[in-house]
Amino acid sequence: MSILTTQVRSTLQAKEIDLVERPVMGKIATIQKDGSAHVVPVWFRYERGKFMICTPEKSVKARNMRRDERVSLLIDDAYEYVLVKGKAKINDQGDIEKETERQAVRYLGNEEGRKMLPEILKVKHVIVEVTPEEVSSFGL
Repeated sequence: MSILTTQVRSTLQAKEIDLVERPVMGKIATIQKDGSAHVVPVWFRYERGKFMICTPEKSVKARNMRRDERVSLLIDDAYEYVLVKGKAKINDQGDIEKETERQAVRYLGNEEGRKMLPEILKVKHVIVEVTPEEVSSFGL
């Protein structure tokens, strides 16, 4: 186990990528109107240096990110974690159904993920793309 990796960087190292590719939940923190933090668990997928998160378009986190794009995303597994601070971009024009399916299968497995997809998509979703600006980690 290594100590806290604190140098400011915007890219993930190999051991950090190994962690974020595990099907562990993320916790995203957004900024509310009053300046307080709103933290919720999220499914995510890491691809080409960005984190993809699907969320209902009218969720608190989506509303917060439309107003203030600054976010923090914590991915942890026991005593290991990756903390990403960055900017969130809301994409409501991408292939939302396909991305939601990828994440449902990632977290629930192929059969259960595909079975749950129609229920998940009863509410209009958006894709949030989080681009890392600062990355730190512990235990990797």
